[in-house]
Amino acid sequence: MKFFLAKALLICTALLPALPATVDAARPKPKPATKAADDTATRIRELEAEIAQRRQAYEKTHTLRRQRIGGEVGEKRFEQYLTSFRRKIACSSSLHYPAAARGKIYGDMIVTVSILADGSFEKATVDRSSGSRALDKGAIDIARLAAPYDPFPPEIRGDTDALDITRTWTFTHTKEGDGAEDPCA
Repeated sequence: MKFFLAKALLICTALLPALPATVDAARPKPKPATKAADDTATRIRELEAEIAQRRQAYEKTHTLRRQRIGGEVGEKRFEQYLTSFRRKIACSSSLHYPAAARGKIYGDMIVTVSILADGSFEKATVDRSSGSRALDKGAIDIARLAAPYDPFPPEIRGDTDALDITRTWTFTHTKEGDGAEDPCA
């Protein structure tokens, strides 16, 4: 009879798939860390550190050389560029005065416009608000829509990558035919 039971048990176990003794045995075991995996992780850390160093070095050598000019130009080399800038802004103002403010809202504000050496618009910020959100946003739009500006002439480009021009912008009510010249002419 022992022989019969042992034979029956052998047949049953052969027919059933092998079952783990416990649930934990069914879970895959993590592979032990290998030297190759450790080397790869070390190499990744080294490359990340190298990238960070290169980024810092690039930022040190490629920081924009900025000049800031305001109402008083100071240096003669900026006078002609500032005159051209004022004309561009005046023309853009007459073309792009904010519709929400047209005929209703007037005022003055201090605005800084940043221009890159190739004449492209970088940014504009309102340094002192007019008190009207529509007028402030309109000033930024006017500066953006006036681009491109003139590229910097060689005497400016030699030591300047960006100009930050800070001016007081005044929006007043003028009627057509009141003697004001066309700023876009």
